[in-house]
Amino acid sequence: MADPVVVPPGQIFERACIQACAALAFSPPAVAADLAASVSSSTPLVLVPNVALRTAILNWCDRLGLPHPAPLPPDTARDIVRRLMPPQREDQSSRSQRPQVASSVRVRRQSVDGFVVQEPSSKQRGDALEEEIMAVLGAEGATPAEQASAMASLRQATRENKEVRRQLCTPRLLAALRPMLLSADAGVQVNAAAAVVNLSLEPENKVRIVRSGAVSPLVDVLRGGHPEARDHAAGAMYSLAVEDENRAAIGVLGAIPPLLELFAGAAGYRARREAGMALYHVSLSGMNRSKIARAPGAVRTLLAAAEMRDRNNEADAAALRRLAVMVLANLAGCPDGRAALMDGGAVAAVVRLMLNGSAAPGSAEEEYCISTLYGMSRGSMRFRGLARAAGVEAALQPVAEGDGGVGRDLARRTLSAMRGEDDDAPVTATGLLGRQWDDGSVVSEGLVSIRRPPHRSNYAGPSGSNTTQF
Repeated sequence: MADPVVVPPGQIFERACIQACAALAFSPPAVAADLAASVSSSTPLVLVPNVALRTAILNWCDRLGLPHPAPLPPDTARDIVRRLMPPQREDQSSRSQRPQVASSVRVRRQSVDGFVVQEPSSKQRGDALEEEIMAVLGAEGATPAEQASAMASLRQATRENKEVRRQLCTPRLLAALRPMLLSADAGVQVNAAAAVVNLSLEPENKVRIVRSGAVSPLVDVLRGGHPEARDHAAGAMYSLAVEDENRAAIGVLGAIPPLLELFAGAAGYRARREAGMALYHVSLSGMNRSKIARAPGAVRTLLAAAEMRDRNNEADAAALRRLAVMVLANLAGCPDGRAALMDGGAVAAVVRLMLNGSAAPGSAEEEYCISTLYGMSRGSMRFRGLARAAGVEAALQPVAEGDGGVGRDLARRTLSAMRGEDDDAPVTATGLLGRQWDDGSVVSEGLVSIRRPPHRSNYAGPSGSNTTQF
């Protein structure tokens, strides 16, 4: 709220909205009976400024670096109210040249402990908020402050309620979000990108968002947007790439180079993690593996991340190392990827990871390293020389002699390929799924199927979905 006021029954409204209700003789849903009588009568409303709530709102905005909410223009408030009115009432108000109510008429009841929100139904909230946001975004000459306020409202609403997320993921609202992602105003862009992340948390929304054309503006944000907006855009790409149907489109629309840049750059841990998860899911598509392999510096970026150390925060560094080797294992599943990996020195780098303890024995990282070596060994005479020079045998022999499992079988097959032995028997291990690489060999997806990246509590929102709510 920009200008909260208290009406006699003790409820709190945005000033422009309750004034619009009074001007149109319209009672908002779920209001006290005595307020409804006051609104519908000719008696002037007594509006008392709520200084405490306004101060709290402004302090909250300052703390999060958000723009202060701008008061709704009277015409905008009346337009919103008219959309909430029954058709016959709206016709009457039009004849009398009177105005309408916003869903930012968020009804609140003041209690001893503070403010208790009297929530309307999820459908009412979603419908009303969509109309309110569209009224702002569709208005000619809307200021950046008004747009930022609308995006902040959308961000907050989609963070709280999964039903609202489903209802607000409409073609109309998604089309209005696209130009907001490209706004030069930091507040507009950051809140719009965060809202896309929140909308994408619902599985049924993921394909809708990609089909709405949101990927291209998200790519532009990744390339040169506000730093916080870039973080959110990476989270959105990760969330959207979880859906198999979206992966090819994300790759075709140019998301891979900026995701690699973000994963390799000096961004914070969350941004790098989201970019790495996006790259992993995107690389599950065979088409995208070739795109990643051909991207300038891609292998160098991934190997640098795989060998990264951070004494100050080793847990975060280990998580990023795991993401890097997960993508490397996927790249080894296509001819372009194998060639790029060997050109980039991946054989020696992966062996170092196994020998220096970065990929601990029995760990998921070790299995992804073995999968990467196995992929590079498939049908490649070149691999044999590189493997001998790098000491692959010393790294794999203990695994090959160990207990059963996917890692042991892949280690044995890799050693056989390095020695030039004919070994075309299928890999057999409990839990291995028979997915195949581009050349028909068994893919490391067997490892992926039993070693999915851990979705720690800070990976998932309350809905259990794949990325953080912003």
